[in-house]
Amino acid sequence: MDEKDILKWKFDISTFRLIGRELITDRITALFELVKNSYDANAQQVNVLFENVEPNKLDSQIIIEDDGIGMSFEDIRDKWMVIGTSNKRKSPYSPEPFLRKCVGEKGIGRFAVDKLGDCLTVITKQKGTASWLKVNIDWSAYSVNDNGKVNKWFTDIESPYEYIPTEETEAHGTKLIIKQIREPWDSESIKHAITQMSKLVSPFTTLTYPFAIYVSASEYGIRERATKSLDEFDMATYSFNIEYDSTEKKQEYAEYNKEKHAIEIRKCDVLSFGGVKMKVYFFDAAARRKYKNAYPNDPIDGFKIYRDGIITTPFAEEQENPDAKRDILGIDKRLWQDIFSRISSREFIGVIEITKKDNPRIIDATNRQDFVENSEYKALKRFIIEQLIALQMYRDDVRKKEKETNKTQLAGAEEELAKLTLSLKSLARKSPEIGKPLEQLIKQTQSTRQVIKTAIQKQKKESEEFLRKENAYLSIMSMQEYSIQIAHAIRTTLNQLKGRIEFFKDFYPLPQKESIFKQYAKDMFDKLKILNKVTDYMLSYSQANINPEPVDMCKTFEDIFATYDDLFEENNIILQKSFPEKVVLNTNKRFFYDIMQNMVDNSIKALGGVKGTKYIKCSYQFKDDHLQILMTDNGCGIPQKDWIKIFELYYTTTEMQGGGGVGLYIVKTRVESLKGTVEVVPSEFGSVGTTIEINIPFKN
Repeated sequence: MDEKDILKWKFDISTFRLIGRELITDRITALFELVKNSYDANAQQVNVLFENVEPNKLDSQIIIEDDGIGMSFEDIRDKWMVIGTSNKRKSPYSPEPFLRKCVGEKGIGRFAVDKLGDCLTVITKQKGTASWLKVNIDWSAYSVNDNGKVNKWFTDIESPYEYIPTEETEAHGTKLIIKQIREPWDSESIKHAITQMSKLVSPFTTLTYPFAIYVSASEYGIRERATKSLDEFDMATYSFNIEYDSTEKKQEYAEYNKEKHAIEIRKCDVLSFGGVKMKVYFFDAAARRKYKNAYPNDPIDGFKIYRDGIITTPFAEEQENPDAKRDILGIDKRLWQDIFSRISSREFIGVIEITKKDNPRIIDATNRQDFVENSEYKALKRFIIEQLIALQMYRDDVRKKEKETNKTQLAGAEEELAKLTLSLKSLARKSPEIGKPLEQLIKQTQSTRQVIKTAIQKQKKESEEFLRKENAYLSIMSMQEYSIQIAHAIRTTLNQLKGRIEFFKDFYPLPQKESIFKQYAKDMFDKLKILNKVTDYMLSYSQANINPEPVDMCKTFEDIFATYDDLFEENNIILQKSFPEKVVLNTNKRFFYDIMQNMVDNSIKALGGVKGTKYIKCSYQFKDDHLQILMTDNGCGIPQKDWIKIFELYYTTTEMQGGGGVGLYIVKTRVESLKGTVEVVPSEFGSVGTTIEINIPFKN
């Protein structure tokens, strides 16, 4: 084959810009990438110097200097200047004796320099050599000339180098001098960079050889070591650890024990994403204030994930404003959570430890700000949320106890003051000579008692208002999913009516179509009856209150299921039901709406992947002093280990079918409000599907 018959790949400046300025998303991440390279080079100390980086300074520069192993000419030519070089993938550990697990594997981190400035000088030397190698790279040469044309292909740009002799043959390391800084840096930005760089190495990783980062900016009087102090964690109100036993392949996880009012650490088989270790530190309001005073530039900011001791994600955070920060793990964006029982990333510090060996499918995204969204990463995020749910339940229980304690103490104080007032009045009557001096004390005591009584009334009123808002809020959550189903049913019905109406318009009154006219008229009448039921149901729901009222159970259940007729027909779902007639229960009607529609919606999602006949079975019966409701489907089922967790907020086994982990939480909340119980029991359909049993006492 002749040379002229061969095509070769080339790439221009746009590819370079994509790597340097777009994949490296911000300048903090750029600093991380370059400092991380020093770690891979066995450096024990890295100095980051900001010089003349104030606005409008022409001689600005950032210097990153380390005492690592340095690079040879061949390293520069064949590795450092090769895009996506695979040398760290082939040799995943740094040279002996350090043997650090290399964290830069994609071969693009050096292009982070372009995010910081236009010109780069690399000065590097290996131990035992007689000269420093100096390479000058002008990033502006990789752009366009005055005519708007690309100067050269990226691969044709030439970077001059030279050797600088030295007598210090034992010296070694690399210095990056970045000039023509793209953006000015103020003191707060540099302090923020220090905070972020302090998180590069896990605070719980013990390195055989130290790795220290020092940051200097003389114009701002800054000279600090970027380090994370373990003292920060001592301020936490509560903490727990989760371990992974790689020998037995057992993963620990946290579960809240309501009876013991404590988080318990249990074990399960290793999960799909591999074994992880986790440390979680929770800070209540008082601890958060103390922490903020001690570390004003290092806010409490949730989880950080470390691989082999080095941070992976959230890799670095450019934003200082907590509201603008990335929420990689979705902790602060969990649907509906920000109103009543949210635990946010501003309430805890968490360290998650993974390894390349144990978690090969947790893959860094190219932009360094997340992981590749595969099934293993999704499972890891669910696992993390489950641990937070345990912490959330602990926190809510503590708050509830504190609230009850405060309530008891207030009532006790009011009672003691009442007794004191009576005693003082009795004393004044018995000893008139001290009656006048006691008068003022009696008034003060009565006044204090009144203040406490007012506080008790206010607390009660606020508690009732909170309950009212929570009930309204849960109803809105419940109605959201139901409204989607209703809207779909109405749209389907209207489309069916439209087709039949158009048929009447086009063909009526042709005698030969008479039988079709009659059938279509009957169909339209039936469809309109369904629409009437739907609208009546919605109206009755909006008019319902939270107070007990006589509820015809049979009619209520029939009305609820009637609104799903079209949806059942469309999805080939067969409804089996058993509702005794004329049974009236004095209860909360709205709560029953919430319970049943969320149960039905959950069953529909669970049936989403069923290929054969789909069944939903619902029945109720009276047993002794309570009403028992059974709801069963032959859907995907719930693993027995999740039978308790399934009722927790945001825990779902129907994620692929659109489940958000809210519906069954509402069911549990509503049932408990009626003084009842709800649980998963063995399926009525045997080895397939799910049965949920609800028991509600007659007096609730």
